[in-house]
Amino acid sequence: MPLPRYYVDKATEHGFPYRIDEFETINHQAYSCPNCHSSDRDRLYALFLTPVFQRLNQAQPFRFLDIAPGRSLSFWLKTHPHIFYRSCDMYMPEADDKADIHNLPYADETFDFVLCSHVLEHVDDPVRATAEIRRVLKQDSIAILMAPICLSIEDNYENPEVTTPEGRWQHFGQDDHVRIFSKPGFIDVIRRAGLAVQEVPVTEFLTPEVCDTYGIGLRSVLYLGVKQQAVQQEPERNVA
Repeated sequence: MPLPRYYVDKATEHGFPYRIDEFETINHQAYSCPNCHSSDRDRLYALFLTPVFQRLNQAQPFRFLDIAPGRSLSFWLKTHPHIFYRSCDMYMPEADDKADIHNLPYADETFDFVLCSHVLEHVDDPVRATAEIRRVLKQDSIAILMAPICLSIEDNYENPEVTTPEGRWQHFGQDDHVRIFSKPGFIDVIRRAGLAVQEVPVTEFLTPEVCDTYGIGLRSVLYLGVKQQAVQQEPERNVA
């Protein structure tokens, strides 16, 4: 089913300057499933994670943190018996933990995988939030990090003077967003938080036929943040 007209109409009403088709990973014509009500991005994550889960050693628990969980995807993740699932959010009553993403209530290197989808456009400091995700990730583990990315801009856009819902509709396209990410700007946030970045276009792991079946836009891209061992650079030597 298509994205509800409400979002496009409200953005247009308040003079938001970008069209929905200028954003990278969204299929506004086939946005939600009429059966499970999942969004296209949640279906994308499930399609990506299915072969990942199949390759795991099912005799060992795999610790998964879902930040601001989507209901359908959360239910699907919990159907995997070897996935130790935990969710957190500041306001959702169904989340396991009430938590601020800037200060997650978990020990260092707790999780094998983190999903943070469409959260960083809401928070005060996306670099600090992403650094917290890095802290709770185990070494060599990954996070799916996603946000609305406008392909028409080169730099992230923020405006701290915009504080009203009407102003946010005009500047950011929704009344609870506080920034718009550009593609290079979003990648820069992940790198500044200390994670390596892998861009995974949907065409690398799904066929066009599967994308059509599940309503996934062919322009979709997954962003993976990889926790790698920090490399210490040798100090520069004065060879003069």
